[in-house]
Amino acid sequence: MNLRTLTIPLLLSAGLMAASMTSVAKEKLYMPVVSKGFMLEFWQSVRDGSDAAARELNVKTSFVGPSDETQVDQQVQLVENILARKPNGLLLAALDSNALLPSVERAHAQGVPVVTFDSGVNSDIPASFVATDNKAAGAMAADAMGKFLGGKGKVAVVAHNAGTMTTTDRLDGFIEQMGRNYPNIKVLSPLYSEGDPQRAMNQTMDVIRANPDLSAVYATNEGCTLGVASAIDSQELAGKIKVIGFDSSDALVNFLKAGVIQGLVVQDAYQIGYVGMKTLYNVLTGHEVKKMIDVPAVLVTGDNINKEDIQNIINPPG
Repeated sequence: MNLRTLTIPLLLSAGLMAASMTSVAKEKLYMPVVSKGFMLEFWQSVRDGSDAAARELNVKTSFVGPSDETQVDQQVQLVENILARKPNGLLLAALDSNALLPSVERAHAQGVPVVTFDSGVNSDIPASFVATDNKAAGAMAADAMGKFLGGKGKVAVVAHNAGTMTTTDRLDGFIEQMGRNYPNIKVLSPLYSEGDPQRAMNQTMDVIRANPDLSAVYATNEGCTLGVASAIDSQELAGKIKVIGFDSSDALVNFLKAGVIQGLVVQDAYQIGYVGMKTLYNVLTGHEVKKMIDVPAVLVTGDNINKEDIQNIINPPG
């Protein structure tokens, strides 16, 4: 065989390999998002952020979540459905830190990197966790409550899902800070509403009837806060029973302006989605990422709600 006949097959092989690599390079990465829900404005802002990052990165994405934040089994199935489509990576907010662990392990076995956001899983598998430091946010809520109550009173707690890390951390941060700094404030045992506004409203009315000396209520997410504020408003107790809640929506902002709510600990939901997508892309492209990325919360009150930096968070792009 002469050199020319040897060279032709090698050139053809090299050409096919180059064409194959070009085809792979042109194929967009698929980086889906599985959320804890999609109905609340918080999750819609998260989606706006992740979609914006996906457009900037020129990657494909999708955004799914269960019909409400009690549907753990439904979320597990959504993750399984996504994994069957062989994504390049997965951005996940876990409804239950243990129940979603087998799905995360399956993703890992399939070579699909996972970045968690908002609520993580009890595992070191995820490359990064993008969220508000919820213990610090809970402590922020406690300090606001302590200030509004003048350091004394009785506080009820209406929380969302008992199985999520967000609930646990927001409760622990609040209760620990109260114990450290406000010994004359009694914190009642938490009530769990699954983040359902109607259930949170009913629980608030019940705890008011059972505690005529109740001074305030602490609520741990958007649905809980809406239910608590609705109960206070319907009972004409605005200002008499203080409310510190989490998250922001048009309804919650209206309650804040009306004096039904005294303070909202607001996460930058848009940035959580945006940074989450960017972080997953960095993992897929071989860049080093931090194991924990904090997107800080802010306390919104009647005094600062009209400031530009606060408005940018409660009215994000999209």
